[in-house]
Amino acid sequence: MNERILIVDDDKAFRIATVALLEDNSHTVSVATNAEEAKEMLSSGLFDLVLSDVVMEGMNGIELLQWIKSQRPDMPVMMITGFGSINTAVEAMRLGAYDYIAKPCDNDELLIKIRRALENRRKDRELQRLREEVQEKFRFGNIISRNEKMKRVFKLVQQVAETDVTVLILGETGTGKEMLAKAIHYNSVRREKPFVVITCSALSETLLESELFGHERGAFTGAQRQRIGKFEDANGGTVFLDEIGDVPVHLQTKLLRVLQEKEIERVGGNRPIKVDVRIVAATNKDLDQLTEQGSFREDLFYRLNVFPLHLPPLRDRHDDIALLVDHLLQKFADISGGRVKRISPGALATMMKHNWPGNIREMENVIKRAIIKTEADIITDIDLPEARSGTPAADSPSLLGPEVPFKDYMKNIVQDAELKYLTEMLERHQGNIKMVAELMDLDRKTVYRKIQELGIDLAKYRGSEPSS
Repeated sequence: MNERILIVDDDKAFRIATVALLEDNSHTVSVATNAEEAKEMLSSGLFDLVLSDVVMEGMNGIELLQWIKSQRPDMPVMMITGFGSINTAVEAMRLGAYDYIAKPCDNDELLIKIRRALENRRKDRELQRLREEVQEKFRFGNIISRNEKMKRVFKLVQQVAETDVTVLILGETGTGKEMLAKAIHYNSVRREKPFVVITCSALSETLLESELFGHERGAFTGAQRQRIGKFEDANGGTVFLDEIGDVPVHLQTKLLRVLQEKEIERVGGNRPIKVDVRIVAATNKDLDQLTEQGSFREDLFYRLNVFPLHLPPLRDRHDDIALLVDHLLQKFADISGGRVKRISPGALATMMKHNWPGNIREMENVIKRAIIKTEADIITDIDLPEARSGTPAADSPSLLGPEVPFKDYMKNIVQDAELKYLTEMLERHQGNIKMVAELMDLDRKTVYRKIQELGIDLAKYRGSEPSS
């Protein structure tokens, strides 16, 4: 890249030599003979780096540095210091200078330091661009819905985002709980700080504790070095605890301490560490019921349930389906190189009739499959297995016996739906676990676990086809 560098120095010989060196290395260079001239140029021109002498008549380099940092905090400034003024250069670093170099300058050292400063500048700009892109994505106006229930949720999110209270998001799998958590974070005063996601069900009890709180070296077998946990990583930002209902009871006590005292203790550690984080938690489980059963601490539930948000399932948002389909066609346009742009009225009608047990996540997979299979620029056929297009019949003999308790009935419904869905996916894709996992938006380990839990004979579906 051809970045612009401004040299500020009253030494004519140094200016001429340095301009020649930098231009020979593909930089665009401008010069100022004093600080006042530099200020005018910086006010009217775009520069990527300032190379300024410390000792100049009138306003000196330190004063110029302070002015630059007050106007453009992101502008890297490198100080040039004469022999015997190293202390001044160190003071400049304290005031925000990127680096310094002593006269007479070594050309190779100067070029290396300039290259590093410009590389850091590029990285900072890219990071800022990505941050702005993410913030734009999660602006309230970009969350898609015309449904009245969802509009009420958005209004509540707007009200709570700028506060620092704990939020509990409740909703079925696939309804967009993480998206809502990100909207809260990126519309809060913590938006410039980290947003750290922890999926509480994805790790074993031991690994989850280490992941959350970190560990000291030697805390357990294999702990070869100290590790910082997610709460420390997120300091100043937001921690999103997804599937909070799956946290083991003994770890719930530690989470309660974070909420009450704003401090953690690493595994194997013996001193509290203060953390400044906001907690947003989410679950698809009934925490009230878990509390009654004794598997979730009542005091933790009340600490989390300060500001509950209930996300409605997609089956209660049928007025959003057409809107979501258009959005997903744009989102996944790259799959077909932008060829597939719309959906036929008939295919959309099929989607409107579907019950969407997997909610928005299921819809994403349906749209991806449709785009891949469509040869024209319009989707005319939607792949929705009949077994999943409605709620299982209540009088199905496999689900309902003469005296089945409600909890067991619901468990049977879920298992029956999972079995039908997974066996159909395996049959369609010849037991290719990698493909099935991608379409289900799950990792392969989870798919294998489900196959085992449901007693599915995988060999029956693989046949002669190779599988991952």
